Amino acid sequence: MTSIQQFMPHWRMRQVDHVAVIAHPDVAYEAVRAVDLYRLPLARGLFALRLLPEWIAALLGGQGPRLRPTATIEDITAPGNGFHLLSDGDHEVVVGAVGRFWQKNIEFADVDRETFAGYDHRGWGKLAWNIAVAPRAPSGSWITVDLRVDAGDEAAWDRFQRYWRLIGPFSHAIRRALMHRFAHDLGTPPPDDARRLVGDDLLPGARAQLTHAIDIEAPPDRVWPWLVQMGGRRAGWYSWDRLDNGGVPSADHIVPELQQLAVGDLIPATPHDTAGFEVLGVEPGRALVLGGGTHLYDGTWTFALEPIGDTATHLVTRYRAAYEPGPRMVLMRSALTPVHAFMERKQLRTLKQRAESAPRA
Repeated sequence: MTSIQQFMPHWRMRQVDHVAVIAHPDVAYEAVRAVDLYRLPLARGLFALRLLPEWIAALLGGQGPRLRPTATIEDITAPGNGFHLLSDGDHEVVVGAVGRFWQKNIEFADVDRETFAGYDHRGWGKLAWNIAVAPRAPSGSWITVDLRVDAGDEAAWDRFQRYWRLIGPFSHAIRRALMHRFAHDLGTPPPDDARRLVGDDLLPGARAQLTHAIDIEAPPDRVWPWLVQMGGRRAGWYSWDRLDNGGVPSADHIVPELQQLAVGDLIPATPHDTAGFEVLGVEPGRALVLGGGTHLYDGTWTFALEPIGDTATHLVTRYRAAYEPGPRMVLMRSALTPVHAFMERKQLRTLKQRAESAPRA
């Protein structure tokens, strides 16, 4: 469990970003602890905009503007800034604050790491964010930025939401810029579509390959039950049900009697089909490989789950097809490729929503 969970186990809003890097976790965490947000032009500009009234007042008073040379974690959590260093160690740093963030001049509450988790006073907002590093198999690291926000009552939450509609897009842009900086400085592994996945060797003559991926804020053991119950006359495919499940809504809950699959099982393609996908590989919590095709082509469909620390999953799907080239297949491929992408993206979004909203064990 990450340390941020101890300080903020409950939230009304959560936003998470991940990036994979090739650096060892120790090296990656050194970069995390040394990060200076002033290296990001967007962050530097927004900080300057925030201080603009103070600078104008200082100039009118005959003084120079107060320019901060750096914006490191130590600078952000320095005494008097309102933000507190809640945890630092085991490849994770956690920063938090309680305040009325929506005010022109933010008013901060007097809290520390011992009182932060239990602070829920009316009229106040509370936020915490971390930067965490986790090993990535077989080598490298995952870097995660996790932002969580709560409020002591509905009135405070309404005020925060109005404030966030203005500042939220900039906050997300800064976090994405930070992740791009880590990727640039620490190196990135090959993209998902260039990686070898379980099931690739089952169709060595594939001429087409389509890969999609999504990050899910739930560990693989909470994602797997949704995958293993897929299929027509089962839990559906979590995509556009009118198109691929005969209009039958996909399940919005785990179905216990559908949690067992074995190699050789047949998963119906729709509620009305006798044909479907054969189960070619089952590695619980790691990978599910299905196979199917027509008289024109053979195909494999892989779902590979990669843990991101112990709280999230990088889910990669891949469809591979082998066929004899010809004009008919050129037309079919040009038509089916965008359709598959359209359906797959919807499936991944639904899987993410289902797994993240499911009750935690």
